Amino acid sequence: MLARLARPAYIGAAWLFAILIPVQFFFAGTGMFSTTGFSPHVYLGLILHAISGALIAFAVIGRLPRRALEYGVLQFVLIGMQVVLVRVASPSATISIEPQFVSNLIMAVMQPIHDLLRGNAGLIGSLHAVNALAISAVAVLTVMYVRKLGSAVPTGVRITT
Repeated sequence: MLARLARPAYIGAAWLFAILIPVQFFFAGTGMFSTTGFSPHVYLGLILHAISGALIAFAVIGRLPRRALEYGVLQFVLIGMQVVLVRVASPSATISIEPQFVSNLIMAVMQPIHDLLRGNAGLIGSLHAVNALAISAVAVLTVMYVRKLGSAVPTGVRITT
């Protein structure tokens, strides 16, 4: 039963992910150019990370083709890189829902990298925007893929006329 629900769930999650990407760019802009701050951008980023994790789970549960799993894993890794890029540039930047031990661990790992880069840590952090374009591209590719996946007949389904 779960396997049958996984395919439409994967398709829905892929579309939701792609629809939320422009919203994420908007939140980045409001964080930069208004007084709202980056909290909406950060929390939507966490939601997008969770959706990419769901893509992985749906692909595995539904025994979807390998490409479906690859797109989910790629999105998950790229979004994880977003966090790393921000933390290299600013190791003390924390998320309010983050447990203290996680903040301390990240600070212990990222601060030496930040110090090693000296004044160039901001250049590494600037790759956050470039990586966002890669995430957008993979979201589009995933939606193009699920359009084919949605029209394909799942394995194990018998069509009778």
